[in-house]
Amino acid sequence: MPLPTPINEPVLTYAPGTPERAELLTTIDSMLAETIEIPVIVGGEPIFTGDVVDAVCPHDHGHVLAKVHRAGPAEVERAVAAADVGVRGR
Repeated sequence: MPLPTPINEPVLTYAPGTPERAELLTTIDSMLAETIEIPVIVGGEPIFTGDVVDAVCPHDHGHVLAKVHRAGPAEVERAVAAADVGVRGR
């Protein structure tokens, strides 16, 4: 069976007045209106350590986009153990 001919997605311009630009601006406004939490991920498991730092907009350091949980020694040890299991499980 021959492979189907590939078809590219349409190239969008995001020019002023286009629907794609309006959708993009709406999405950006929505994202700027919320502050998310970003956990540490170890072995696919999210861990909320409570030791957080702010992730800010690159162009507006006063605007917090997210609270990022930092890994401590316990999370590092868990990550090492998870990586070891992953390697030995191959």
